Formats: sequence, structure tokens, C-alpha cells
Amino acid sequence: MKKKPSIVVDFDGVICEHRFPDVGEPTEGVQEALNTLKKAGYRIVVHSCRTSFQFRDMLAGDQFERIKDYMKYYKLPFDNIWAPDKPIGVAYIDDKGIKFKNNWDKITEKLVTNSKK
Repeated sequence: MKKKPSIVVDFDGVICEHRFPDVGEPTEGVQEALNTLKKAGYRIVVHSCRTSFQFRDMLAGDQFERIKDYMKYYKLPFDNIWAPDKPIGVAYIDDKGIKFKNNWDKITEKLVTNSKK
């Protein structure tokens, strides 16, 4: 049997409004989008830096359980919640991502310009 391709979706700022260290409301359209991806045959993998060891002392409670409970409460489909290392996926949906197309000059210009604001 062929393994379903995974779509990796960031939690804070993508699935829910960015309110870190708190958790915001679901973003507009997320339930419909995740349902559509699920019906199209994708595995949905939730990835979040809040599960990182760097935040262990800052965030109370088990963040894996917090994300899982959130997803179930809002009836958002998912297959897995991933640890801090980068999971393998056919696409990554992230609010802080920058698309790389051999465009280091544009990337550095954008980041340097934004850091001065």
C-alpha cells in the first residue's frame, strides 16, 4: 500500500492566531482547509516550536497534549503532532517561512530590512 503524503502545518500563527505563549482562536478557514486536505488523501502533521526543549521552562504543561486537545476541541483533523525536529513532508505551511528559489539576495535583503523596523 502506498503511504499517504504528509502536509506539515505550523500551529501558532497558522492553525491558530498567534498569541504565544497562550493559544489563540482558530484562524479563518483552517477547519475547511484541513478537511479538504484530509479528504484529498494527505496526512496532516502539526508541527510547533512550542514542543521544543527550549520552551520547557517557559510553558506550563505538556504541549503535545495541549495541541492535541485544541485540535480535538475545534474538530480540526490531524494525524500526528511532531517533535521539534523537522518532519518529512511534501509541503510545509508556516507563517514564518520564506520560499527559497536560489534567491539568497532577496531573502537577506528582506530579513535585514525587516530587522531594522
